[in-house]
Amino acid sequence: MKVLLTGSTGYIGRRLKEKLLEKENIDLRLYVRNKKALSSKTSNNIDIVEGDTFDKNKLRKALKDVDIAYYLIHSLNNKNYKDLDKISAQNFIDVAEECGVKKVIYLGGLGIKDKNTSEHLLSRLETGEVLSSNKNVQTIWIRAGVIIGSGSTSFEIIRNLTEKLPIMTTPKWVDTKAQPIAVEDVINYLEQSIYLEETENLIVDIGCEQLTYKQMMYQTAEAL
Repeated sequence: MKVLLTGSTGYIGRRLKEKLLEKENIDLRLYVRNKKALSSKTSNNIDIVEGDTFDKNKLRKALKDVDIAYYLIHSLNNKNYKDLDKISAQNFIDVAEECGVKKVIYLGGLGIKDKNTSEHLLSRLETGEVLSSNKNVQTIWIRAGVIIGSGSTSFEIIRNLTEKLPIMTTPKWVDTKAQPIAVEDVINYLEQSIYLEETENLIVDIGCEQLTYKQMMYQTAEAL
């Protein structure tokens, strides 16, 4: 099957790329803003299309003949990232329908919309809603909380606090509950989503038992 991977230079995308390259039944294509960000080994051995999700012509080239597409894109580096994220997702799902893509797999944040929802999480939720709005393309929406693994921003913050501040006056957020999950498990969920036989849109919440950030710091300390 022909699979398009976006966000292949990101924390999750890099790991997922290596996983998909191991599969003999997958013909992998990457959609990247800058081909130079990839290693020479990757550039020379994988089908690559340069562009972004705001260029529909480039999107059409990237999604041509694709069966399944991964959406691992976020515009967090821009001030108006919430608006850009919605435009990006709408462009992607529209062109995916136009090109006959059967399934889009999206990794978003775990949570609900309420008055305490952060702007970042709200944007992730809205992106999932946009991708799921097209009835002609199935969307598998994987929702994860704190991802545990070297290089994960959330985990590195927890590890740095634990290592460098043996005593601290803690802010209220240390009592906030989350559902952490190992990065290897996230990659496995994303990879196995290819083979789901469901035809309807799915929202799959992943993670372990609920832990507060305080409990995660204690467990990190024990592990260290």
